[in-house]
Amino acid sequence: MQAFLTKTEFALRPGEVTTLSIHAAQRLHVDEAAGTDLWMTREGDPEDYWLDSGEDLLLRRGDQITLSVDPRAGDAVRLELISEADRQAATLADFPHLLHRFGRKLVRGTAWTPGKDQVGAA
Repeated sequence: MQAFLTKTEFALRPGEVTTLSIHAAQRLHVDEAAGTDLWMTREGDPEDYWLDSGEDLLLRRGDQITLSVDPRAGDAVRLELISEADRQAATLADFPHLLHRFGRKLVRGTAWTPGKDQVGAA
């Protein structure tokens, strides 16, 4: 199976501050910034992070982070949160299993069960 990635894109204007709760491990990517304009701090982490355009920072599940853009920044900073989705892509090798599951859902709730037909001679 192939993994899907989910990407959430957003922007922060100069002077804007936001707090995020991270519910799954993911990567914060600075897509576009004029310079080192983005400041990030993480609850329980004594470090502060200044990020440039193109830089990434790994975020852990359960992190509480605060992001801020320098009020003197020339423009908004574009960010991406990228994580692997829980859902897996189906491949041709999965087709027989999916067909079986679909068939079971079709007959669920009826009195008929596949392979349990009773044939009698008259």
